[in-house]
Amino acid sequence: MKKFIIAFIALAVSLTFSGCTQTPKIRILNWGEYINDEVVANFEREYGVNVVVDTADSNELFYSKIKSKTTAYDLVIPSDYMIEKMVSEGMLIELDYNKLPNYVNITYMDGVEQILASMAETTYERNSTTIDYKNYAIPYFWGTFGIIYNNRVEGLEASLEANGWDTYFDAANYFPTARRGMYDVAQFAYAASMFYLGENPNDYSPALLSASETAIRGADFSSWGDDILKRDVEADNLDMAFVYTGDYLDRLYIQLDEGKTMEEVQADFNIYIPETTMVFADCMVIPYTAKNIDGAHQFINYLLDPDNMALNASVVGYCTTTEQAYDIVVAYLGNAKTSLDNWAKAYLAYYNKDREGTYYPLTSLPSADIDAINTMIQNVIAGD
Repeated sequence: MKKFIIAFIALAVSLTFSGCTQTPKIRILNWGEYINDEVVANFEREYGVNVVVDTADSNELFYSKIKSKTTAYDLVIPSDYMIEKMVSEGMLIELDYNKLPNYVNITYMDGVEQILASMAETTYERNSTTIDYKNYAIPYFWGTFGIIYNNRVEGLEASLEANGWDTYFDAANYFPTARRGMYDVAQFAYAASMFYLGENPNDYSPALLSASETAIRGADFSSWGDDILKRDVEADNLDMAFVYTGDYLDRLYIQLDEGKTMEEVQADFNIYIPETTMVFADCMVIPYTAKNIDGAHQFINYLLDPDNMALNASVVGYCTTTEQAYDIVVAYLGNAKTSLDNWAKAYLAYYNKDREGTYYPLTSLPSADIDAINTMIQNVIAGD
């Protein structure tokens, strides 16, 4: 996933684009390699604004940077569960849709709508509070999770398509010699096991934790990691792993750029996206520290323009959040420029807006529950 590619870089790299200190400024906190510099430059030229982009590599760092008030960010792009936490603590300003005229012309992708509805439902179930997260957040990118697999293993693809999560977790009955990997984020592993068990990944109890541990131990994961998982499957060193769909697309685009066809890449390794799976949405929000609230709305509105959203997505391996921008991308199908044609093919294959599914974004669990999940996963990895 592109968010994690630059984890080794300093956590607050400041990228300052054109403009002088006398011009209005918008300060944005974003993930690394998660915005198209061309979009920023175009915005600066059009509005005479100096845009400063700082980066962080975790939602928790987003939270601490805003909470500390050390830097007055005008726009921040955290993930769904962190937005829930920030709203609950009064850290976000409600959006003024009168300043977002482009909003009336867009339709969110179905997966995005499901994420926003799931966030509201979880909040209500926990504290009987009704919150419309559209009052605070404009989705920036979204994506699914799936099982990247080694298609050089005969029968593995067919088994995943027929049995889904069972093939991945039930090592005793499905490909016992397969080399399985898992993302080394404890809540991701817990969530994946909940899907296998037919449970909601955002539910927690000691009984569910015990069942999760049994399932994860039974899967006998030989590898825990993040970016290394997709590379190992690509290199024929691993057979299955639970990853962001964007992880697969990152490697797919690289191989396509090197001259392979999509069919050739898929014949070596592909990704299976279960009908019921985990999703994420990173959203544009305005923190209570903002100094240029009008400028933040102006930038959000700029990215709500389908052409600008599609241009921004051209350098990021995740999906546009509106159907209008999606349609721009898929219209490149058959384009004489191979990279554009491949981009359209990938969207149709892995982000198809007509695909039906049940999507669960992770929510912010109580700290005691997170601690228990973390301890369980640490014990499993250590072999205790």
